[in-house]
Amino acid sequence: MASPLIITLLLPPILFLVFTLYSLLRNYLIARKIGLPIIILPISPENPVWMLLAHHVVPLLQYVPFGNGNFSKFCHIGWEFEDKYHAHEELGDAFVHVTPGKNWIYLCNAETMHDVIRRERQGDFGRPVELLAMLDVFGPNLSTAQGSDWQRQRKCTAATFNEQSNVLVWNEALRQGAQLLDYWTARGDKGTQSIAHDVKTLALDVLIHVGFGKSFDFQGYEDKVRSASQPEAALTYRDALGKILENAILILALGPNTLRRLSFIPALGRLSTAADLFKQYMVDIFEETQQNKQQGTRGNLLTSLARASIEDKTITPEEVYGNIFVYNFAGHDTTAHTFAFTFMLLAAYPEVQDWVCEEINYVLQDTKSDVSTVNYDTFPRFVRTLALLHETLRLYSPTLGIVKGTERQPARLNIGGREIVVPPHTRVDFDTNALHSHPRYWGADSLEWKPSRWITAAPGQGPRPARESLVMPADHSYIPFSDGMRACPGKKFAQVEHVAVMVAVLQRHRVVPVRRAGEDDASARSRVLRGVKEDTGMKLLLQMLRPEKSPLRVEEREAVNV
Repeated sequence: MASPLIITLLLPPILFLVFTLYSLLRNYLIARKIGLPIIILPISPENPVWMLLAHHVVPLLQYVPFGNGNFSKFCHIGWEFEDKYHAHEELGDAFVHVTPGKNWIYLCNAETMHDVIRRERQGDFGRPVELLAMLDVFGPNLSTAQGSDWQRQRKCTAATFNEQSNVLVWNEALRQGAQLLDYWTARGDKGTQSIAHDVKTLALDVLIHVGFGKSFDFQGYEDKVRSASQPEAALTYRDALGKILENAILILALGPNTLRRLSFIPALGRLSTAADLFKQYMVDIFEETQQNKQQGTRGNLLTSLARASIEDKTITPEEVYGNIFVYNFAGHDTTAHTFAFTFMLLAAYPEVQDWVCEEINYVLQDTKSDVSTVNYDTFPRFVRTLALLHETLRLYSPTLGIVKGTERQPARLNIGGREIVVPPHTRVDFDTNALHSHPRYWGADSLEWKPSRWITAAPGQGPRPARESLVMPADHSYIPFSDGMRACPGKKFAQVEHVAVMVAVLQRHRVVPVRRAGEDDASARSRVLRGVKEDTGMKLLLQMLRPEKSPLRVEEREAVNV
């Protein structure tokens, strides 16, 4: 007879297994009624423990009998980047992942996605805010709000992303880009292995300037390491926010209150201090804005939101803090990873650099001019430079999908002329990585990084850059910033920042790989490109996993005649 201890130990896993099998069977029977191809996965992608362990477990599956099946292919974060459009090429525009949690319908049909976005306003589909509930860490915000609360916050926060703030973005990004270039230039022929770290600092500095009206000079990664002995009590806002963003998963999982209770652990104590300082900086600026409300200056994003709270009462102070955190959280790493991908790809494709430099020289006329004097009014003329961002986001978007879903009611959906019924409580995932790489929308070279695909030239005389314009897909096949009422309000912020930094760096310089012993230039470029394609994966976002293996350097170029 089994001892009580053995029963006690075995009962929980047995009950868990029984419940998992029951949930899978229930969800499988629901999925069969949809009529789409089905893939059964024993673990939900929403399982927080699996999200942390999958990166370590999945590589080991190749050593077990079922290691090359659907489980190892689909049951981990980031499978979409590895697969591109191939699963949809095999299974169709939509298929269902049946899991013990919820059923997930993966879509790769631009017209259907656009219909879902359009019907979100009608209530047929919605954003599953429960997946983002942890973002309420510093207060309620746009990402987790619903209904009238969301409409109110959206109206208020979207108003802060205006042309006045875009001017701030442009000027600060030019300044930071020029200082980044100086730092990289000083590294000489040995180049830098800290590209990913450096662009994170740049993105943070721009956010701080535009969000809080504070300016910091760029500090390269190696310089930051040398000055890391700065005492915690002397943390600046940049230090505090930087620490929070570097440890975003811990902050989101634990929250400031739990961190404070665990502050006896040194690492968590430092993070708790940073979180408290970050909140206090926001409170101080809010109170300063309240005291100086008669002065009428609006300036940065925080003071704009604070004035909306103080004068118009359209948003609470807690919502101000919550939204400022979310804008920093959502806008920092996404921007930094995109910069890192762009610089690596430019180093692999020198002809693209020359193509972009030709435009920059044409727009600026004098390639020896001080980049800080370039006016924001020139931004619309940098169409090739903006195409860099579009093409990088097409193939290397930090977010691989957009999740919608049904709630208590089913919803009908037309997919390529076939109507299905989406059951209640079903996730509908826009597989944007497949959408952005599918030959149906992008041609036979859909997997090639080719910024020129975004450019068209009008017939006529004169320099070609003067006749070029940007061509955006009319079939809704490009949605890296989402679309509709839940579209990213910081879209132009990101575009302006990316263009300004590229103008500052590429105006008189080019980015090239640091060659290894025995390599020529072509071999070095091929190695960097392999790193981008093969050494990229998901952590919190899509990013290069070991960018330090592909050090880059900058060199001055000769003037390009247009």
